[in-house]
Amino acid sequence: MQGFEDIIIQLLLRHNCVVVPGFGGFVAKQIAAEIDLDKGLIAPPKKALLFNRFLLTDDGLLLAEYARLHGLYYEEAKTQLQSHTDKLQRQLATGETLHLPKLGTFAKQPDGQISFEQDRFFNLLLSSYGLSNLNFVAQPVQAAQETPIIELQPNSAPNKINWTRVAAAACILPFAFYSFWIPTQTNALQSGLFSSSDFNPLHKQDAPSYVKSSLELDLATEASKTQAPIAFEKGTRTSFATYEWQPGFNFVVKVPAAPVTLVAQETKPTPPQANAPAAFDFIVGCFSNLQNAQNLVLKLKRDGFAARLIQNGPLTKVSAGAAQNLSELQQIQQQAAARGLQGWVLNN
Repeated sequence: MQGFEDIIIQLLLRHNCVVVPGFGGFVAKQIAAEIDLDKGLIAPPKKALLFNRFLLTDDGLLLAEYARLHGLYYEEAKTQLQSHTDKLQRQLATGETLHLPKLGTFAKQPDGQISFEQDRFFNLLLSSYGLSNLNFVAQPVQAAQETPIIELQPNSAPNKINWTRVAAAACILPFAFYSFWIPTQTNALQSGLFSSSDFNPLHKQDAPSYVKSSLELDLATEASKTQAPIAFEKGTRTSFATYEWQPGFNFVVKVPAAPVTLVAQETKPTPPQANAPAAFDFIVGCFSNLQNAQNLVLKLKRDGFAARLIQNGPLTKVSAGAAQNLSELQQIQQQAAARGLQGWVLNN
């Protein structure tokens, strides 16, 4: 019959973590192949095994496998495992070193920690099954001396700079840059303001020539030739008016001031018309904030009400309209009810 150690090894070949309830957990990590040139040794890939004594929670993997192999119930397998782990704990408490074949060696340190060293002769990686360490003899490699392709002559004269080619490259480089940049990055050619000959240094351009000329017009003589006479209305002050002499040609004409005759007129003062105060106001709101009251007045005026503010107390009253009699007051109330407004009547 297989013991718990053998089952743990079989599980580690297929899994990377196996927990032994009440004792600890084994965690495996794959390590690549290693080459030791000094010892002439090649080690195949393997699984590095670590032991964590704080992994005590049962994940059911070990007990399920043990119960399956021995045909036991889960509780029976749990009882047997408990007795086996208690035996291991007592051996470690007495200072005894435990050696589990193919797993490693356990020992309890003076500080109470449990140290674990993996078995170096058993590989838990299935892909490396049957592979053992390979010994080889390292041979020193001597670097072959490469012959230079071009032999350097220390006494040879330095290379001379061909200034003709440098000057030609300096002249061609700006010309090539602008020949590429102007058509691609600007719309100079499409706008019609430039032509391709403007960028040709070999193209001969004629120097522009200008002739100075002057235009002298006798405005009075030219104005007399027009069909319609110039007629401007004189004002009380000197002014300047624009006159269209020909289509597209305007000139400014000075209009002298006309003599002003002062006529005394008797003005009769108009007596102010006093509006009769309204007898009623239909109040639809009272506000302590004047801005809120003004906003409601603007809304009522947009809806067609003759709204106004009444400030005769601590609160600002908003009237939907003033009425001189009960008939006008009834019309305001009906208009307010149609808008969904409710209020009360203020007797002025």
